[in-house]
Amino acid sequence: MENFLDLAEIKYFTAENARMYRTKNGFAAMKAFMPPVKKDDLTEEEQPDNTPDWQDLGRVYLHRMFPFDSPNEFISVLDKDGKEYGVIRNITDFTGEDAEIINEFLFRKYLCPEITKITSLKERLGYSYWETQTDKGKMSFSMHDTYRNIARISDTRLVLTDVDGNRYSIMDTLALDRKSFKRIELYL
Repeated sequence: MENFLDLAEIKYFTAENARMYRTKNGFAAMKAFMPPVKKDDLTEEEQPDNTPDWQDLGRVYLHRMFPFDSPNEFISVLDKDGKEYGVIRNITDFTGEDAEIINEFLFRKYLCPEITKITSLKERLGYSYWETQTDKGKMSFSMHDTYRNIARISDTRLVLTDVDGNRYSIMDTLALDRKSFKRIELYL
């Protein structure tokens, strides 16, 4: 019988075995030194030789495994279907253009303006409508089922997700001005 750790083989990408590049449309892509990617619909006999070699994985999707606690560590590298190729243990393992591409992609994916003031908050028919001041300027957004779309990260830190999937953070609810705190207090 196989042990769980034998089944959970994790491939770690470093500067020695992976190179990032941009596709012609500007998306993150990777070439990696690894065994050929197995096609699920092939039998064992039909699978190619398992000898590692440089492969072009094409466009890849990066996903932070611990986005709040360790944003620069444990970055999952996925294909378009969400199948994991491997993990970048730490972004600092990469330098130059490789690190630039990784950071650029993650910045765009995890753009999360910090709310510093809530100027207006109204609720109608299951939606809440927010007018806020953020570190990126004034922003307006709406949320459906507000209670479910506010994630408490710590006692005072919140992440809000709007109807379009955009995220906003409040780093410290206690640091908000009195009026802003009163507006959000109902949801805490």
